[in-house]
Amino acid sequence: MKTCNIFILIILITLLTCCSSSKYVNYLKEHTEVVKMADSLQFNSLDNTFYKNKLFLVGEVHEVETSPRIDFALFTQLNEKIKVDIYLAEMDVAQGYYLQEYINGSNSITLKNILKKWPVYIGSVSEQYRNKWLKMRTYHTQLPKSSKFKLVGIDRIADFELIRRLLKEKLPEKYHKGIHSEQNSLIIWSKERLNSIIEKEKQRFDSNTLNLLNNIEYNLSNYKKIRNRDTFMYQNFKRLYAQDQWENKNIYGGFGFSHTLQAYDNTFAGLVKKDTTLLYTNKMVSLNTLYVDSKLTVDSKSLPKFMQDKGKAFTRFKYSQDNRLFMYIKGIADYKKVSKPNTISLINLSAKGSPYLNSTRGTKVKKLITIWEAYDILDDTSTTDYAQYILLVRNADWIRPDEK
Repeated sequence: MKTCNIFILIILITLLTCCSSSKYVNYLKEHTEVVKMADSLQFNSLDNTFYKNKLFLVGEVHEVETSPRIDFALFTQLNEKIKVDIYLAEMDVAQGYYLQEYINGSNSITLKNILKKWPVYIGSVSEQYRNKWLKMRTYHTQLPKSSKFKLVGIDRIADFELIRRLLKEKLPEKYHKGIHSEQNSLIIWSKERLNSIIEKEKQRFDSNTLNLLNNIEYNLSNYKKIRNRDTFMYQNFKRLYAQDQWENKNIYGGFGFSHTLQAYDNTFAGLVKKDTTLLYTNKMVSLNTLYVDSKLTVDSKSLPKFMQDKGKAFTRFKYSQDNRLFMYIKGIADYKKVSKPNTISLINLSAKGSPYLNSTRGTKVKKLITIWEAYDILDDTSTTDYAQYILLVRNADWIRPDEK
């Protein structure tokens, strides 16, 4: 009898915690825009307050089919509205350089080779991501000169082969023998020689090349000192902010979900927001994506055998952040109440009178089995300290990996 009572209590607690709250739902009804999945993803509810920000960050789970679509749609909408000067990419300095060259129309390196060692692994092995960059190239070509943008990679070095290629393109030939093919030797050479080479030859470089070489030297020399990717991205961002005078630039970045959470001291967004020398404390906005009844691409080796798609290198995994076993966001029932299946809903969490300004509902995670990492909510914070908008994606498919 005692066991039965405990079981009933657990069921009741589960049912109660799954319920939506009328206070939150009433707010959401006035501040949610629902767009059909098949539409062009134009979001008309973004107002002048939103566009007055200077740094716009979109947080996504890369392995869901909607991620490259949302990234392209939001970036182009912003560019057409306020002119985006800088597109921040979650890739290293050489990958960013060659991708910008590709977007400018160059075919000196294939897109597949530029992305070969991209830290966003699914982006290196899927046609959907390559198509996003192809669309970006087409879009950039059609823009008038006054509306063109610059893509910049700010991540830790991932592709040393591209770094070596870029050094050989930019440095005089007499230095090429010193550009070692082995990673550690290249790092040591950079620390010992590259600064003096740049200083000696700086008269022959234009300002863009000089800055690029200095950035390569910094990234090589600090490769082993700064191992945390978020810290590296922040340090690169801060350097470029000063070097290229970004204080009046409009900047957009599409990143993995965790990098765009603003409340923490160890995320890219948090580090940028808390640095008062960068002036983004009140001029940045994060739009973070949540998923219901969707699928994502998972390396089968990372899953227990019973959860794998048998005999497949990648598993089409069920992903829903209302799943009590793996990831449940307290208050996600409120978001579901104002959305529909097969849609993407843009939710403004930070409008005047928002209950999310004084609550962690809608962001706090509970789970019984840990498969996905989740950040703990910090004391004395609210939902809008982490992100100001939510993109609720319902019934999205996975990113289909290339056939081997």
